[in-house]
Amino acid sequence: MNGPERLAFAANLYRIPLEGGYFLVDAGLPWEANRLLARLADPPRFLFLTHHHLDHAGGARTLWERYGVPVFAHPQEWPYLTGEKPRPPLPIPLLGRRLANLAPPLPKEALVPAEEGMELFGWRVVHLPGHTLGQVGLFREGVLLAGDALRGKGLPPRLINEDHALARQTVRKILDLGAKRIYLGHGGPLTREAVEALARKLGV
Repeated sequence: MNGPERLAFAANLYRIPLEGGYFLVDAGLPWEANRLLARLADPPRFLFLTHHHLDHAGGARTLWERYGVPVFAHPQEWPYLTGEKPRPPLPIPLLGRRLANLAPPLPKEALVPAEEGMELFGWRVVHLPGHTLGQVGLFREGVLLAGDALRGKGLPPRLINEDHALARQTVRKILDLGAKRIYLGHGGPLTREAVEALARKLGV
């Protein structure tokens, strides 16, 4: 299996090769969308969103409008992606709520459910809740695309996790999956050993 190709934007996006094409994991900030389009010589087969946060899903509307590709996301994320519910504010005084909600909404017809256990071209959808309640990743042959389930060699700060206790439990789930190499939404990939060390530190 060819490994994921990291596209470094405000968050890491990943181009995943398929026979005769590729699919894209996450879509970056809204104002990065044109730069992303310039990096994509051919349209992706689909877009997979790990979660609804602006730096991961903000460019989704532009990709959908340009290519008409289906956008896979967990149903718990849909109300934020469509604008039915406002995203929780970023931890920035005064501007946090406005900045969190700058992404143009996706129409419901663009969205396809990505739920635990689904198979997408040999990748299994894995629910990784905590950072957001509907965060999902993709797992195949020991490789996990984990979104923001982990940050560096730890967890994302408690302040930006929807459920910090769930985020701690997700560390154990990543190990129980058998993940050996974990690709993150921010920073370089982690080894299983690094996640085992985190689990010991957290006591999970």
